[in-house]
Amino acid sequence: MKLNNVLRSFATVLIGILLIVMKDSAIHLLVRIVGVAFFVPALVSASGIFINKRDRLSARDMMFLALDVCCLAFGLWLIISPGMLVGLLVVLLALALFSFSLFQLYRVYFMRNLVQGLWRYAIVPLALVVVSVIVLALPGQTVSFLTMMIGIAAVLSGLSDIVISLIVDKNDPQLRK
Repeated sequence: MKLNNVLRSFATVLIGILLIVMKDSAIHLLVRIVGVAFFVPALVSASGIFINKRDRLSARDMMFLALDVCCLAFGLWLIISPGMLVGLLVVLLALALFSFSLFQLYRVYFMRNLVQGLWRYAIVPLALVVVSVIVLALPGQTVSFLTMMIGIAAVLSGLSDIVISLIVDKNDPQLRK
């Protein structure tokens, strides 16, 4: 099994556990982290423009400064009031789960000639597709319940990916590369 598959699957399980344990505050925390990810690099970039003291800013510097100001404002907005973006983040996470589940179903379908009784390994990806469709159909429901569902789905997804990767690694040496 490739190391990046193991790390990705392990990270998915950890994020799922975080979402389950901190279901009331995890989404707000994730939005604030995204806000910091916008704010800090923009602050460093804008500071760099002003540290390089020139008599006049070039058009390129002005363009980057305008972009930095927009990123600073957006990042600060996310840090101060994460609740406004929570609904959108839940939908984006559900879309990511849906697409990843479809990818797992594709992998199971691809391996149908390698392993007998492979349909058992399609149960979890199918369940994840159902969970993501429910989340997408009911985005107005309580965020903590949806967060917990996405957390459970992420844990199942990570564990399922590890199992499927182990089967591929065991049965098809060409796919190990």
